[in-house]
Amino acid sequence: MKSENCAYCGDLTDMPFQCNYCKDPFCSEHRLPEEHRCVKLNQIRARRFGEKKVIRDGGPNKPSIFKRIFGRF
Repeated sequence: MKSENCAYCGDLTDMPFQCNYCKDPFCSEHRLPEEHRCVKLNQIRARRFGEKKVIRDGGPNKPSIFKRIFGRF
């Protein structure tokens, strides 16, 4: 395996890691997609999990879970 420069910090590394998403070489410190701010990570996650947002309060006309639970007491 040949030495390569890390695509994030530019340090020369003897054992570069290749990102599964963007296929760039990285040092051991920046090998994870979250550590090198992988540009493809958001695209992959959006495609895999969808861009649906979770509505936690049930909408504007529905009381919150705390009001439903503790409203009886």
